Amino acid sequence: MLGDLWDTISDWMGSTLSSLLESILNATVFRLCYYIERALCWIVQTLYEMFEIFAGLVRVEYNDKPDYLINIFFSNKAVNNIYWGMALIGIALTFGFAIAAVVRKLFDAAGKQQQSLGQIILGGIRSILVILGMTAIMSFVLNGTGILMQQINLLFNDPYNLDKPVTRTFSGEEYAAMGRIFSTIGNYSVVESKDNRYNMNLCFNDIREDMLYLQKQGIFSYSYYELDQNNKEVKSWQSVLSDIAASCDLKRDVKVDIYNDGVARSLSAAMEYLRTNASPRPKESVSRESYSDGNAHLDRMIFLMGTFNAAKNSGYNENPAFDDAIRGRYYYGNGKSIYSLDNVDSDFNIGFPTDYIVVWFACIAIIFDLVLIILNCIARIFNMLFLYLIAPPVIAAQPFDNGGKTKQWMTAFLVQSLSVFGTVISMRLLLVFFPMIVDPQFVLFKNQPMLNALAKLFLVYGGFEASKKSSSILTGILADSAGMQAIQAGDMSSSAGKAIGAVTGAGKAIAGKAVGAAGSVLSFAAKPVTNLASSPFKRFANWWTNLGDFSKDDKKQSGGGGGGGGAGGAGGGAGGSSPGTPPSVGSNPQPANPSSNPAPSPGPGPTPSGQATPPPNIPQNLNTH
Repeated sequence: MLGDLWDTISDWMGSTLSSLLESILNATVFRLCYYIERALCWIVQTLYEMFEIFAGLVRVEYNDKPDYLINIFFSNKAVNNIYWGMALIGIALTFGFAIAAVVRKLFDAAGKQQQSLGQIILGGIRSILVILGMTAIMSFVLNGTGILMQQINLLFNDPYNLDKPVTRTFSGEEYAAMGRIFSTIGNYSVVESKDNRYNMNLCFNDIREDMLYLQKQGIFSYSYYELDQNNKEVKSWQSVLSDIAASCDLKRDVKVDIYNDGVARSLSAAMEYLRTNASPRPKESVSRESYSDGNAHLDRMIFLMGTFNAAKNSGYNENPAFDDAIRGRYYYGNGKSIYSLDNVDSDFNIGFPTDYIVVWFACIAIIFDLVLIILNCIARIFNMLFLYLIAPPVIAAQPFDNGGKTKQWMTAFLVQSLSVFGTVISMRLLLVFFPMIVDPQFVLFKNQPMLNALAKLFLVYGGFEASKKSSSILTGILADSAGMQAIQAGDMSSSAGKAIGAVTGAGKAIAGKAVGAAGSVLSFAAKPVTNLASSPFKRFANWWTNLGDFSKDDKKQSGGGGGGGGAGGAGGGAGGSSPGTPPSVGSNPQPANPSSNPAPSPGPGPTPSGQATPPPNIPQNLNTH
């Protein structure tokens, strides 16, 4: 997405200025972007490893015995003791419910009870047998769901290669092409100027047709990375040729007079291989593996999706794949790591061609999803434990209700057992379609790069929102409410409302901050002008205030006026009272008839000097404290 935007900007800026700016950004901003991307991918992988533990895909150790986490909880001695205690209670309740059902049947004169005495007795026997065999049933269910989860995980690890043979045997034509390539490299290696760029480029151009043939046969879609007992890499014909295939685009010749670092490095390594190995042997066959350690690595998948348009060897941007000659080494974890800047920078352009927006968005969304999935897995374990321990009293009611509560318990237990499958499948299914979405060959709007990038971002967002709700479809099927759950899963109005609300809220906040900042800037800029303009008025106000203070001092010196009536008397009384004279209350007699009081006057209001004006019916010498 950033690459499409940069193409538009670089055309406007020109090649010289855009190249300079891109070099500066690659060394500063985009290096920081890479580290952020690497940190997010590490968090995703850490959370996914936690999920594998809580979902029962990876064994953990307890008392030096490896086992799946849920099996450790269910096989705990304390849990077993509690269950058998509950089993005794359940068996006692079974007899009680059976007796109650028989009594109800005997007094059922209207014939409303459908169960016969034989069915009641058979239900009681069935309840006791189920309670006693619940431990074996739980063991079967837990092992079955664990195997099912592992198989689903393997299916989604490498779905694009499931239709390809596991073992690949090389044909005679392929061996002949490999032989011609090594023969040509050997001939160029004896030339005195073998390290000259002309020699290297000519050698590559001579072997390019055979290399392209091998690429079309899918030879370079396998991993040939091997280590010996001393953790030293073991080279073979195929591994050496894979290095050459990753060095440059095999569809076109390289320019003879221009130094190509990838071509020179790979051919030099091939010449050294021929020189140090007297009888180099090719591999007779190769086996496909999803991952080197058999586990899924979401961090590699998400990281490589951002490089589908960023390979420095442009030939691998046309039909990018996780297992091609460049990305396969990162995907399988053989020889190269996404967490090494030197490795990544040697194969990919970490600048604008890398889709950081898609990778960041995918990582953040997956982090939130994985946290939710992990909590659901933990809740699933404890819910299953609760259902397991509470099973005997529930199953004991079978003679009384003809197995109604038992069926509800079985439904609840089945939903809890398989609840995590829907979320896991939907999330992994989303990662299967992500490579196609970010593939540069996937075009939604032709000749409109910005609109095409925006549409792809909508696809990513919509996929994540759908994956959050898709698990409810499975639980709805198990809980007999599939129709409503499917309707709710397809209703994206709440998600759209949240997204629009977040955007508008952010827009309002940004606009408010912008207006506030603009107001502050204008206020700061206009402050000298307003100070200059208000200076004469401030001086006049100070003169008027001082004049009022002089008049007050004169009144205090003359003793002020008496309690005159009206507004003038109010001012005089306030000025003539002295602090040491107690107030006189006899001058304010209350009326004998309260109903004859006039309507109350409005409350005190502020005067120009900021003091409150007392009501007119209160004399000025009354102390109101």
